[in-house]
Amino acid sequence: MKFIGNFGFKSGRDFNKFEGINYKVEKLETPIVTDFSIAAVECKVFDSVDIGTHTIFFANIINSEILNDKVPITYEYYHKIKGGYSPKTAPTYFGAIDKKNKEENKMDKYVCEVCGYVYDPAKGDPDSGIQPGTAFENLPDDWVCPICGAAKEAFNKE
Repeated sequence: MKFIGNFGFKSGRDFNKFEGINYKVEKLETPIVTDFSIAAVECKVFDSVDIGTHTIFFANIINSEILNDKVPITYEYYHKIKGGYSPKTAPTYFGAIDKKNKEENKMDKYVCEVCGYVYDPAKGDPDSGIQPGTAFENLPDDWVCPICGAAKEAFNKE
């Protein structure tokens, strides 16, 4: 989750995304992340077209390789297993959290307004040493979002 946060929700202008990340440099002298990567394709862009919501890039493939045979993470896994979701400002936003899921757990969940991560007290934040059953109010003052690094103040009750 921290990897997703570093590359998905933090700006490289303010943060070194490659610090502590395994990568290698190949033919085009660009970093190829080897942590959590299944394959890599190096391309040399020769044209692009802005289509309003996206930009289409046209490129020649210079190098490609399979890095491992693990199963890739999907948006479904990110949303259902890891409890993350896209914030309303993201192009991948898919709507409100299912109200039935809210009713199943009586402890209040909190949503990061920066990246959409949902802190679920029933799950805690084991990667940060927060045990399941820890209410949001009882998190340490210096606890930050495990995805984007936002402070507790960036969270709102779901």
